[in-house]
Amino acid sequence: LLIGRFYPAHNEDRVLVKLADVPTGLVDALLAIEDRDFYDHHGISLKGITRAFYANVVAGGLTQGGSTLTQQLVKNYLLSSERTLSRKFTEVWMAILLETHYTKDEILQAYMNEIYLGQEGDRSINGFGLASQFYFDKPLEQLDLPEVALLAGIVQGPSYYDPRRQPKRALERRNLVLQALFQEGKLSEPELNDALSSPLSVVAKPSLS
Repeated sequence: LLIGRFYPAHNEDRVLVKLADVPTGLVDALLAIEDRDFYDHHGISLKGITRAFYANVVAGGLTQGGSTLTQQLVKNYLLSSERTLSRKFTEVWMAILLETHYTKDEILQAYMNEIYLGQEGDRSINGFGLASQFYFDKPLEQLDLPEVALLAGIVQGPSYYDPRRQPKRALERRNLVLQALFQEGKLSEPELNDALSSPLSVVAKPSLS
């Protein structure tokens, strides 16, 4: 029985999750595609920016972002989405401050519950807990590897990679995440091939209350 919502005035909702309950595959997939150096940097990663630039040049398009998870959390939770140099400077400075006051696991858990992952009408889908129900109609802890790879993949552009409206793009993005996991040694070749052959498995219509 639904008795309340988070941030109803902003049309945002949450299904809060604890990091300990998040599937290991989701954490691995998220770090592999978004921030490989998360546990080593201090809020910003020059190595990550360089790697993303190289990957995007090779791919001929945007496949990786240069922002760390900490920067993404700051932008999503504390700042506007405007693209200006001053906002980017504020984002970097606040990410560094965040890293000095909180542990990596605390930051990662906050990210898991805050990041924007889709839209249902005027309702914002924030956090992987709610996104799991929105896309697969089941709790986050029940998702399999291809499903968590899809969620990790659409972080970069929930509208662009919307699996209901753009299934081809979403499938390609999910498979890119799976390839990244393989390159990081998180998957064997048979596991990769099995995951690549899986359908998106997204429910046709979300059953959120």
